[in-house]
Amino acid sequence: MVSSTLDDIARVTGLSRATVARVVGGYGRTSEKTKKKVMEAAKRLHYKPNSIARSMVTGKTKNIGLVVGDIQNPFFATIARSITDVIVPEGYSLIVASTDESLDVEKSSIDRFFQKQVDGLIVAPVSANDNDHLRECVDAAIPLVIIDRIVENLEVDTVASQDEEGGFEATEYLINLGHRNIGFLSDTLDISTNWDRLKGYRDALSAHKITDSSSRIRMGGFAIDDAYKSAVALLSHNRNMTAVVTTNNYMAAGLLLAAKDMDIPIPDRLSIVSFDDIVWFELTKPPITAMAQNTREIGVVAARRLLTSMATKRKTNETIRLKMKLIVRDSCLSLK
Repeated sequence: MVSSTLDDIARVTGLSRATVARVVGGYGRTSEKTKKKVMEAAKRLHYKPNSIARSMVTGKTKNIGLVVGDIQNPFFATIARSITDVIVPEGYSLIVASTDESLDVEKSSIDRFFQKQVDGLIVAPVSANDNDHLRECVDAAIPLVIIDRIVENLEVDTVASQDEEGGFEATEYLINLGHRNIGFLSDTLDISTNWDRLKGYRDALSAHKITDSSSRIRMGGFAIDDAYKSAVALLSHNRNMTAVVTTNNYMAAGLLLAAKDMDIPIPDRLSIVSFDDIVWFELTKPPITAMAQNTREIGVVAARRLLTSMATKRKTNETIRLKMKLIVRDSCLSLK
């Protein structure tokens, strides 16, 4: 089927092409009667708007860019879905880029979004410190919202979780079960969430007068294979370790694999609490106790904030931290 054009709609309705273009493009002023006439004709003729031509007229692409570490990670996939639930009814589409937690990939992804002239950006930044490219977005008046991670002194809205409080609660839960030799498994501390969760872990140990030892803290890469290697090293150097807090689902997966290969039964010899509560946490044997973030709400709030910023052209600078919830399952053993 050959696509119809604005000229076809103008001929059928008896209106000028300019009037039809205003209605279809959603700009300028036209009466409700005229809008109805044009849209009915467009539907009848199976008209499909040319988004490139429309963006040249309106200055809007109706596209929003999302930059995250790994869209295959259920945490980010859930956020992406919740963003689309908000923006699609408003006529926007979402374009997603995965960085694999590489700063260079993040920078190039944002550059490409600049070239595509997206109307706004939502970013989970790789680094809390190296962020000149994000400041360039702000300076260029590109609407931007940061999610999940904190970037200091960047004057944009940020939607994240109460990570420090979550780290404290997860660790204290284990302490209250009688654990004293508690490990901490994470990826890089350049990401603010991990740093905050580590601080919460250390604060909980201090509050209960438990010695904080660097040998019980292990950092690794971002992939499950990296988490596995870090977990093997952590458990090998701490034979008496009875519990571990992991900062995300990839770290938890690596720890579970390491414990299996090292014949360390869970929870009989090792208890686990992990951040990033996802579906498979309920499917393992035993199911994993988790610090659950309000993942869907992160996406919803970020999308609404971005839409408001794009509509009002006003810069806002607010950090919203959403509460976490401890989901108790069967991966932790009481030593009391």
